[in-house]
Amino acid sequence: MKSKLVQLFEQVQKIPYRVCKFDRTIIKPNILFGDCRHKSELLYSLLLEEGYEVKKIKVEFDWKDLPLPKNIIATLQKSGTVFPHDSLLVKSNKKWVKVDCTWNPELKNKGFPITKNWDGQSNTKQVTEGELKFYDRDTYIQKIKIIKEEALKFAEQLNKYLSS
Repeated sequence: MKSKLVQLFEQVQKIPYRVCKFDRTIIKPNILFGDCRHKSELLYSLLLEEGYEVKKIKVEFDWKDLPLPKNIIATLQKSGTVFPHDSLLVKSNKKWVKVDCTWNPELKNKGFPITKNWDGQSNTKQVTEGELKFYDRDTYIQKIKIIKEEALKFAEQLNKYLSS
């Protein structure tokens, strides 16, 4: 039988990934889609409700480490391709494990790193298999300069690609 930790992870992981405006008021178990901010925030609150110890973390990753078409990556000319990402640390069996529920299982068909049959005791797959830098979310200072118009165009193209 799956632990409550694994059940909640899978519940949130199944929510389709789409980049969208972050609005804390819409983060509920019945949310139709979300990006790393929505999904990690939802899992965080569900795990706290169940009594788990959970910490929010920021992860710097590179979009180039994901299997995205070159034309989508090319939209990030001024911002660069390194972005911040929201994820979690969860205490499981007296140790902290990295838990990332970002990519929904269907994205495996596009080559994304998808956690399947998670044991609830080891790290899940992370946002990419590339180099990652982990930070405490409360003390993270973003040094990455993101050009809003460019990021919006990237998000629009990414969402279209992921839903195709």
